Amino acid sequence: MGAVRKLAPITLPTYDFDRLVAFGLAAYQRGDPDADFHLSKLERAVTLAAPPPLGGVVAVTCRVSYRLDDEPTVRARRLVYPSRVIASEEEISAASPLGVAMLGLRRGDRMPFRDNTTGREHVVEIADVGPTRCTDDAVPPRPFDRLLR
Repeated sequence: MGAVRKLAPITLPTYDFDRLVAFGLAAYQRGDPDADFHLSKLERAVTLAAPPPLGGVVAVTCRVSYRLDDEPTVRARRLVYPSRVIASEEEISAASPLGVAMLGLRRGDRMPFRDNTTGREHVVEIADVGPTRCTDDAVPPRPFDRLLR
């Protein structure tokens, strides 16, 4: 498994950032072991007012192709909000360690993460970023603007 020397920059749409901060803070209050990684990733994020360009950065509802631990196999999943996960092989929660690791990355970026269930360290590499899918969710107000800064 190749080491990651410098963490890639993270860019997120403001509507994803706000929802994920709210989820991360609630998870932290519940004592979720993944909450620290989730919130530390969001602390490093730069937010965009507009949706990311097509194929630009990994955002919630986009389809992501990725490799784990330098394996030759490329996997593809749609990243979804934690409340929208339907036990499916096609989806991954944006609040899971893998989902958090992928958030805000671009094609070719690599990010280490720890799976607290197994205790193993992994590195995810983004192979491709597909378009986001429209949702019926209204864009929430910005109660967490600059909260983590």
